[in-house]
Amino acid sequence: MIQLGIIGCGTIGSALAKAVEKKFSRIARLAYVSDINPVQIEKFRKKIAASKFRAVPVSHLIQKSDFIIETASLCAAEQVIPKVLKSGKDILVLSVGGILNIKHLQSLIRKSRGHIYIPSGGIAGIDAVLASKTGTINSVRITTRKPLSSLQNSPYFLRNRSRLGAIRKPKLVFEGNAAEAIRNFPENVNVAVTLSLAGIGPERTRVRIFTSPTYRYNMHEIEIKSSFGQIVTHVTNIPARENPKTSALAIGSAVATLEKIFSRFKIGT
Repeated sequence: MIQLGIIGCGTIGSALAKAVEKKFSRIARLAYVSDINPVQIEKFRKKIAASKFRAVPVSHLIQKSDFIIETASLCAAEQVIPKVLKSGKDILVLSVGGILNIKHLQSLIRKSRGHIYIPSGGIAGIDAVLASKTGTINSVRITTRKPLSSLQNSPYFLRNRSRLGAIRKPKLVFEGNAAEAIRNFPENVNVAVTLSLAGIGPERTRVRIFTSPTYRYNMHEIEIKSSFGQIVTHVTNIPARENPKTSALAIGSAVATLEKIFSRFKIGT
């Protein structure tokens, strides 16, 4: 029986814990959770009442778990991933932007028996990007449109409060690369980092972010030009009920990634 540990007891952590109970109980059990906020842990307990897990410090969770799931924050991912790799364990990472801040990551991966798993998230086409990489990718661009309410507490708007009140209709608020995008919107554009890691890197992956008080959905359009041709994908996502910064599809993608990890029958690139 695989002993699972979840770091981060928020919306995605709770959803994955429920999925473990419902879909994977024959091969895995939730054994440990960790969160810096005790209130979140208590909320988590009420939602996942059937599982007999223990709330423990992160270091204990990494030591005792067979498989770790990170759903906390970019900062948590940055700190946790190297420790998990050094312990030789596997980790599913949801706060993908944290990977960009880890020094000597490739060296850590080479020396470890562990693996890093990254879900596709709330976008379509990651399999096509990976396939295109076997040839030559010339350009990658993602255009994201999100409700103003989900972006208002981002570092970008905390620095530019005056711009926030002036937005009445769809407006381009950011244009740059994926590394710059995740620094300005750390809770909103992890998909841009995922796309960049699958393709041509964070410095060359172009990102545009539009917002409006009239938007009700999280929308992502990806354009890829490669030696295989051109790929365009468009997704209109319903926000997660408990956390509108996250798409419901992103949660489904994480569950599907667990299914792929635990299954002997694997579909897709």
